[in-house]
Amino acid sequence: MSNFGGLIQEYYVELFRKNAKLRKEKLAALKTPEDVYKYIDELKAKIKKAYTFPEVKTPLNVQNCGMFRGKNYTVEKLIYYSRPDFPVTANLYVPDNARPGKTPAVIHLLGHALNGKACGEYQSVAISLAEKGCMVLMPDPLGQGERISFPALPEYQNTREHNILNRRLLSIGDTVGAWRIYDAIRGVDLLLERPETDPERLGIVGNSGGGTMTTLVNAVDPRLKAAAPNCYITTWLRLIENEIPVDGEQIVNGFAANGGEMADLLILKAPNPLLIMGEKDDFFDIRGTRESFEEVKRIYTILGVPERVQLFAGGSCHGFKYEGRRAAYGFFNTFFDLKSDDTEPEHETVSQEQTSCTPSGSITKLPGALTPDEAVRRQVQAAASKRKILSPEEIKKRLAGVLCLNIPEKAPSYRQLRPKYGDGAVDNRYGVETEPNLITTLHLISPSMYMHIPAGAEAELYIPNLSSADELKERKLFPDLLLFGFDFRGVGESMPKGCDQGAWADDLFGLYRRDYHYDAMARLMGFSVPGKRCEDIIKAILLLKERGIENLTLTASGIGMIPAMLAALFSPVKVRTAFPAHCRTMLESSLSSIENYPQSMTPFNLLNITDLDTIQELAEKR
Repeated sequence: MSNFGGLIQEYYVELFRKNAKLRKEKLAALKTPEDVYKYIDELKAKIKKAYTFPEVKTPLNVQNCGMFRGKNYTVEKLIYYSRPDFPVTANLYVPDNARPGKTPAVIHLLGHALNGKACGEYQSVAISLAEKGCMVLMPDPLGQGERISFPALPEYQNTREHNILNRRLLSIGDTVGAWRIYDAIRGVDLLLERPETDPERLGIVGNSGGGTMTTLVNAVDPRLKAAAPNCYITTWLRLIENEIPVDGEQIVNGFAANGGEMADLLILKAPNPLLIMGEKDDFFDIRGTRESFEEVKRIYTILGVPERVQLFAGGSCHGFKYEGRRAAYGFFNTFFDLKSDDTEPEHETVSQEQTSCTPSGSITKLPGALTPDEAVRRQVQAAASKRKILSPEEIKKRLAGVLCLNIPEKAPSYRQLRPKYGDGAVDNRYGVETEPNLITTLHLISPSMYMHIPAGAEAELYIPNLSSADELKERKLFPDLLLFGFDFRGVGESMPKGCDQGAWADDLFGLYRRDYHYDAMARLMGFSVPGKRCEDIIKAILLLKERGIENLTLTASGIGMIPAMLAALFSPVKVRTAFPAHCRTMLESSLSSIENYPQSMTPFNLLNITDLDTIQELAEKR
């Protein structure tokens, strides 16, 4: 085998399949309501660990910025503040027959439409529910509608802004998912402050990214009584099998570990009414939607209320299609007793300008307001500035925890691979088995051919940015120095070949490319890709020492600097280092910098413990 590019995909598939098997065993053991409620308590504890929210709620400071009339409803244009100086623009649809304490309310969380609450499809949902007697709150998500951080840079808007924010937030132990959930929680606060709202008929609905947030907000907010997520629910196993990268907020850190699945996000609110919706030709695989429904239905049956969970499986593609919208109306009609039906009344949507809450249509020009990017930057900078000074021993201890390190003690097995011949040099190749069924490549660039790793007094182990073989091509060779290059998992010959998405397919570290996808799945499973890459390099170090290398110098470039520094710090055998100038974190830097700093190289919570400069200093002092 000359290339291991498919192994990363199969590595994750196997992990998720084992996880699914474990979960099926857990579910099969649930027989009584007591079993179910014990399982629900475990799920609630699990999701609580996944998210961090502000300890103190800032005043909402709701501003009414105008209104417009519909046929049987009024739309209020509101701004509320979910965090200090952090505005959320929203439209509130209020039916004409709203009465104090009697009006059901629904928070409608939006999918990845760039124009946010102005999207016609989503306006149709709000109008129809308002016509049926519901109040409907539609807040703009981060990076959409009036809450775009970079209005002059379309390449960084919408889902791409979400993932930029997520890269920054992960470094302080936070996530963009938590920020979006919290915006919605504060939206629920707003609804409950309204005298018309009936707190016993408080629902949530959303499509696509809004289906994600509907699922997550419903899971964490006990005040919500009924939920209808559309075009999101499938299984994480199906997503990894189908190689579907998902948005930053769709990763619930650690929730899939030890038997977690999407359906569990729904089960933990049982026996509240639930409508699961999907479409036949959606990239959120409808097979997983049906599988999740059957699992949830069994739980509701054990609890004696199977009628409270419903399934709509449409025959179309991704989106909140007409028949899906009607299913949602029928669901809320039944469980909120709207005394209406599932029809969608004739209506007209309005322009983006008419839905806007700010004079300019953008919070970037709202006095005193922080854009999502500015708010996140401040949060990251504040965390770094408040960081306690820790001893080197404490830094190592805490780092090992966030990296989920299992420090290797023995050298791994290796395979003898065919060498490749170039002008005046031989690329001697060895397949290093860093984990069962996961192979990375160790290269020895030399004038001579070696079928096995030779011993030597002096050697360099180079850790690349993308490919050690390519990056060492121009290096001068010396007779008294063995020059090795090691491709940790995900680069070089183990670079994944899947997740092919058109023009960006060759951009390994792009905002939605292969490297991001597999890092996201790792976080979902509760382990650290930077930690695993560190372990890979330590195994290569141990292998070289076992084979008779006396003095080993570790070098690196690009993103290879990060796992190389960690490996030098944690390796059970000391190595010399010769790294470039200090590698300052790019998490607080410009957009152009963060593009080159992949999410997979962002240790979770790093900046609350230390920074990359300190790690490098500690590694060099060993």
